[in-house]
Amino acid sequence: MRYILAMLLGIALASLPVDSDAGNVRAMRKQVESTLLVSGKIVIAPDGTVKEYKLDDTRALGAPLEQFLDANIRRWRFQPVVLDGAVVTAEAPMRIRLVAHPQDGGGMQVRIAATWFGEEDDGRPATDFPHQGRMTPPSYPREAQMLEAQGIVYLVVSIGRDGKVQQADVERVNLRTLGTEQQMAALRRQFADASLRAARDWTFLPPTTGKEAELDHWLVRVPVTFLMQGQRLSQPGEWESYIPDPTVRELPSWARERLRLAGSPEALPDSGVFPLTPSRFQLLNAPGS
Repeated sequence: MRYILAMLLGIALASLPVDSDAGNVRAMRKQVESTLLVSGKIVIAPDGTVKEYKLDDTRALGAPLEQFLDANIRRWRFQPVVLDGAVVTAEAPMRIRLVAHPQDGGGMQVRIAATWFGEEDDGRPATDFPHQGRMTPPSYPREAQMLEAQGIVYLVVSIGRDGKVQQADVERVNLRTLGTEQQMAALRRQFADASLRAARDWTFLPPTTGKEAELDHWLVRVPVTFLMQGQRLSQPGEWESYIPDPTVRELPSWARERLRLAGSPEALPDSGVFPLTPSRFQLLNAPGS
């Protein structure tokens, strides 16, 4: 994947001011990943094979990466999709998170870090799922704002039948700002704490129809993005650099099994409410590298 090296090296990643710890920053730079979110549609045949797929925008890929994705997607196998007791052909919106690492020889190693297959096209009404009620964004942590630091927090939230938050926890915090190990650990704590404080006052609209409506609580993932004024979120089809959360967090016991089945959150859109309910679109083999 050498052809994308120059493009990725040109991606700017904001750095925090440091005094005598430049060596630490150089060490942290090795954790930086370049990433591309690819969106599209996928059609799953009744036997679980991929019947066809279409990517929305391939301009940031180039021929080698298109071939890489094609080879991987065509070997995917899904749990056959059942609708009203019958196995059917099913279509799903798709997001694929590509991650690239520079190699010593000057090229890039590219892997598929995460996949997401949405439920928008299955014909069920929005009232079958919990969705956003009143969700006031968190306040930007003062120190992070002064440093113009940016990042994204992935929260997992338990919602009661009254729509209020019963429990909330942080799954991971990815940064879009480079600093020393201590600086970045502090920023992750600040972003996580601010997100949890805001989440405690959120309200949601519980499902009122479908099989989920009778449950006593619901679990959702919520990405919380901290973005400085004047900056914009990256869009599918745009490369960006970020520092993944190296923290090994213990998954909350009240959501552990659902999170394990759901896999990485990093292919989710940067905002929204994403129910932790078993998806109809279960990928059975590894995404690929």
